[in-house]
Amino acid sequence: MRLEAALAAWELQAHRTLANQPGAADLVRVARVQALLTTTTVVVSEAAAGRGEIDAGVIDRVTPALESVQLAWSRSARRWAELTTPASRTDPALVEAASQLRAAIRAAAANQTSWATPDEIAAWIDLPATVMTLHRSLVDSVELTNVAREIAADHPGLAAPARIIAMRAQGEAEVAIEQGETRFEGVRWVTPQQIAANQVIPLPEPARRGLVNAATDVAEATNQAVAAAAHLKPTEHKPRAGGDGARRVGRAATDREIPIRHPNRGGRSR
Repeated sequence: MRLEAALAAWELQAHRTLANQPGAADLVRVARVQALLTTTTVVVSEAAAGRGEIDAGVIDRVTPALESVQLAWSRSARRWAELTTPASRTDPALVEAASQLRAAIRAAAANQTSWATPDEIAAWIDLPATVMTLHRSLVDSVELTNVAREIAADHPGLAAPARIIAMRAQGEAEVAIEQGETRFEGVRWVTPQQIAANQVIPLPEPARRGLVNAATDVAEATNQAVAAAAHLKPTEHKPRAGGDGARRVGRAATDREIPIRHPNRGGRSR
């Protein structure tokens, strides 16, 4: 119940923050928390499948898709982080909602040193119900992804240090030119003076392309994961006695940060 309540509060606050003049730091926080939430979904789903409490065959198909979602959110977070400066601030309400969700994840699926074992998780939460809650959250996150993509494409307040803009805009412009888009040829996105001072300036269209592409990748990966989990449901038989979690834990669960520690599309971005 704690995890479900924290998850609902997070989703509500994320939408509120992104609807109210968000900054790059807000998008970074949203992407990082969504990446952690996706990893948690893998851990809890693998635990339930290992104990025979959820359809193991579906989990085997869903796990690679979830790992792709986690990687996509992580890449998106890195791209948004490039736009931040020492003066960037995250919405305090978003920070609090993220903190509460991380705490709920720690209580549900982590021990003192790492992700918990399937038996430990089963002792703390209703595994099948939690798996279904987390996968419903995955469906809801599609809308969050679409909002992030709209912000990347159209939000007039986006700005970044000139050196980042020079690098990203040039890279995206070259991709567009290679694909036959000539309107970026010979265009200078920043002046030498702006680069020397690393001045924070509005984001030009080519620099937005990488953000839009990153958000699109998240949306596509999420839709694939949702489709893979379409037939997910708890098993009807009782769990196997003494399940020891011997099933493979997905790469996202083993390689990514565990919560106990704190935790118009152009061409492909460069």
